[in-house]
Amino acid sequence: MLNLLPWSYWLGFALVIWLLIDLVRGQAYIWQAYRRDHEPGMYWFTMLIWALVAASCFIYPHTPYW
Repeated sequence: MLNLLPWSYWLGFALVIWLLIDLVRGQAYIWQAYRRDHEPGMYWFTMLIWALVAASCFIYPHTPYW
């Protein structure tokens, strides 16, 4: 059954895991590292961006043409 999942789901799972790790560590990356205790606004904005990218992997999955 796991072989039947589209590759976008696997990417989404990886991004969610990465998001959870960043949430625990309190540091997120886009262009540079943002720490939750030093730049909370940019940290949460970065987390929002990554959450939207991860959600897009599940909302609009790639379906093979075969």
